Amino acid sequence: MTTLRDIVKYLKDIAPQEFTFQGRESRVEVGPQTERDQAKTTISRVTIATYASAKIVATASQSKANLLVTHRPLFPFAVDRLTGLDLIRARLLAKNYISAYVIGSAWIGVEGGLSDSLVESLDLSTVRGFMTDGDYDQMVPIGRECEPPSEMNHSRLVNYVAEKLSIDTVLFAGNLDDDVGRILVSPGFYIDMPEILRAKQQDIGTIITGELSPEIRLLANEENLNTVELGGFVSEEPGMKRLGHQFRMEMPELKIGFVESAPLAKALRPYSEDMK
Repeated sequence: MTTLRDIVKYLKDIAPQEFTFQGRESRVEVGPQTERDQAKTTISRVTIATYASAKIVATASQSKANLLVTHRPLFPFAVDRLTGLDLIRARLLAKNYISAYVIGSAWIGVEGGLSDSLVESLDLSTVRGFMTDGDYDQMVPIGRECEPPSEMNHSRLVNYVAEKLSIDTVLFAGNLDDDVGRILVSPGFYIDMPEILRAKQQDIGTIITGELSPEIRLLANEENLNTVELGGFVSEEPGMKRLGHQFRMEMPELKIGFVESAPLAKALRPYSEDMK
């Protein structure tokens, strides 16, 4: 019999708290909060996803899951009351006795986590970890510094990335004719000003990530860094799929389901007059 406490302990072992940065803690968002209560909560079926959208919460309910594990939290910040979609999702989870656990930023940099999974999906070679300030007075990995797969410019790199990940939309900022040098691969939405400046200091010329804010994209461009954005969820999916595989090996008694958080947006260029 596997309990929620067993699973929480396992997840904290593979993504230790000391690897946390930007305040994105791993935690039980919905369900028993004390170890005593978690030990009384039996888990037999787990749904894993990058983000707990309304559809994914409904899927977890329909599959009779006891636990939903995601990387992006239901509630990024503390709230004193629930409204709208947040209330609907929380009610559906509670009504069906589904606990929700978010595996936070620690899962980005640990060995075998989101960064390594994305690097492997892109078939790149890691040189070393790329570090940032952690929440517990130490430097922690936020990504991997990698070599390009071969000599290429950024036009070819963008096509290479899209082909490897089977995506049809990549957001690029920079100079497509620039040769590709050292690459920072960092899944998710975590790259901020300190990482841009540190990448510049370390002679990194290209960043592959999930999403950048407009301000950080502009800063990177002003610092002559080329950026490749894969879109929401795409960069995190390989690592969450790997988490499902690890669950199956470590806890074979559990039924594990993975639900994709598919990107919906496509970048379209309006027709010019000569194309009509």
